[in-house]
Amino acid sequence: MANTNSGYISVGASVEDKVMPDRVTFKICFEGSKRTKDECLAGYNADRARIAKALAPFGLDKELACKRYSCYSRTTRKKNTVLGYSYYAHGSIETDLASVDHAAVWQALNTCGARADMDVSFGIKDRRAAEDVLIAKAVGQARANAQALADASGVKLAGVKRISYNSDSRDYDWCVCEAAPAGVPDDGEGDEKTVIEPEPVKVSCSVDAEWWIE
Repeated sequence: MANTNSGYISVGASVEDKVMPDRVTFKICFEGSKRTKDECLAGYNADRARIAKALAPFGLDKELACKRYSCYSRTTRKKNTVLGYSYYAHGSIETDLASVDHAAVWQALNTCGARADMDVSFGIKDRRAAEDVLIAKAVGQARANAQALADASGVKLAGVKRISYNSDSRDYDWCVCEAAPAGVPDDGEGDEKTVIEPEPVKVSCSVDAEWWIE
């Protein structure tokens, strides 16, 4: 049967929620400067071995994935004399948050003696599933908005003319972790213990919809 309605109401709705992270990622930046290319490679391999050894008690040494080892020369301004070489490499370990003591892993990585920069972040493994939970709420809110407009206009809602779903395309792994000193001895001596706890991640979605009116 052909639709005989000619008018329609256009509305939108956005909803958001906060979800606790279920994944943790440790990122490691290896870099240094040596006299020769061979010394650069040896320095990288030594630091990677220290990292792997620190991860072994947690069963994560095999999860260490390293990408793009780069070695480049350091020269004088006129580039006619090589002063030495520098190297750079990036590594990461990603695992389920519930399967490890992330604070203990962080402590082990930062005390293993490797000359590398460390970073930890928390995220959501199944991002689409987190958004899908909100779709029904967004559609319901859009329907309520359309009904309010229809009631105010003295018309009735008919069927849906068009509806679209807009996903939040941002990467959720930006989740900030709190790092604060805690457990400092009363006498002021000793190392401060770093406390790292994941914060909830904001997930949002929106819908745009058009309803026929009669």
